[in-house]
Amino acid sequence: MKKFLLFLLAGFFTVNIVMAQAPDVPATKGTTFGEKVTAENAQSADMLAAILNGKDSAEVKVQAKVLSVCKARGCFIYIKTAKGKIYVKTKGDAFFVPMALNGKTVVVQGMAQKDKESKEISIQATGILVM
Repeated sequence: MKKFLLFLLAGFFTVNIVMAQAPDVPATKGTTFGEKVTAENAQSADMLAAILNGKDSAEVKVQAKVLSVCKARGCFIYIKTAKGKIYVKTKGDAFFVPMALNGKTVVVQGMAQKDKESKEISIQATGILVM
């Protein structure tokens, strides 16, 4: 019985680790992750501070270069701005992005928010388009 439980437990962890991987798909130009996104009317990520001036949040569509992707599942990315980086989380873990997105230019669509205390900006992405 102990061997069966150990086997079952080992199988559970194996499935959990395999399922928690970032997707192994190419990040070619025109590929969309999440909801469909177009590049039309996308603004530079450097404009986010101005867009959120006097607001806690706003719907945005920004273009930027990806600095890094979550290595565990591809559930978040960091995008580059002139003043540093912005954290982009996939809304509700509805979709994941591949590691191949590192260094690519993307258009991120979603809800940008500014933390009241730290003033740091983050985005809850509904879709990401590879440029």
